[in-house]
Formats: sequence, C-alpha cells, structure tokens
Amino acid sequence: MPIPAFTPLTDNPVMWAQGLLLPAVTLAMIFAASYVRLTRAYMLETMSEDYIRTARAKGVKESVVIRKHGLRAALTPIVTAAGMDLGGLLGGAVITEQVFSFRGLGYTAVRAITETDLPVIVGIVIMASSFVVIANLVVDVLYGVIDPRVRLT
Repeated sequence: MPIPAFTPLTDNPVMWAQGLLLPAVTLAMIFAASYVRLTRAYMLETMSEDYIRTARAKGVKESVVIRKHGLRAALTPIVTAAGMDLGGLLGGAVITEQVFSFRGLGYTAVRAITETDLPVIVGIVIMASSFVVIANLVVDVLYGVIDPRVRLT
C-alpha cells in the first residue's frame, strides 16, 4: 500500500479512493470484531427459537431459514449497536486523522481545542451530535424495514 495522502475527489477519483482506503480500513477494524461477535451471539440465540424450528419442519430451505427468518430477527440489536457506535466512530476519526496527517474534522477539532477556539468547538460538537441524532433516526427507520412487526400502522 502506498503511504496515504489526501487527493481531492475532483482532481483524481482513483487517487482519492486509494488515499482513503487505509484510514477507512483502520477505522472499520475497530468495530468489525464487535459486530461479528454480536452477530454470532444473536444468530445462535435466534436459531433456537420456535418459529425457526417451525420453518424447518415445514420444509423451508435452510438458506431461506437463515437469511429470511434468522438473520432478519438478529439484525435488530446489531443495527441498534451500529447507531450507538457512530459517536465512537467520530472519535476514532479524530485519532485516525492525526495518525494519517489528514486535515479534516478531527484535525480542526484538535486544533480548536489546543487554541481554545470556542466557536469552532461548539460548531463541531453541534455537527457531531446532529450526526448521532440523524443516525438514530435512520436506525429507527431501518427497524421497520428489518422487522415488519415494528412498522407503524
């Protein structure tokens, strides 16, 4: 992998994607293990439910039982965890930007804190909290897509 360097998207989209690949993978790896562990735990719990045994007894293919019945029911708490982890993802982006020398929101936040630039700090906190609120709204909407029992009537 080349050393990551930021290239504007309008200059060269391929170099832009290459420059963001390593920081994005680094940031994603922090949360990947917990999501795999959560998915496994909830799938094991869901696959022992009565409606799963009923679907198998009716002769539904195992792949359909796993995807449609098992995974769909197990995804609800995982989506909740993903929405809650957005704040941690923003905090991790601050560290990742510092490590890879990118000048983004994290760099601006660190600079504003060291210079005690209160208006910039307040703006970043408002923007980060807005992202968390929007993520929770998206999670609530996804509940209805994942689990039809949650839909409003």
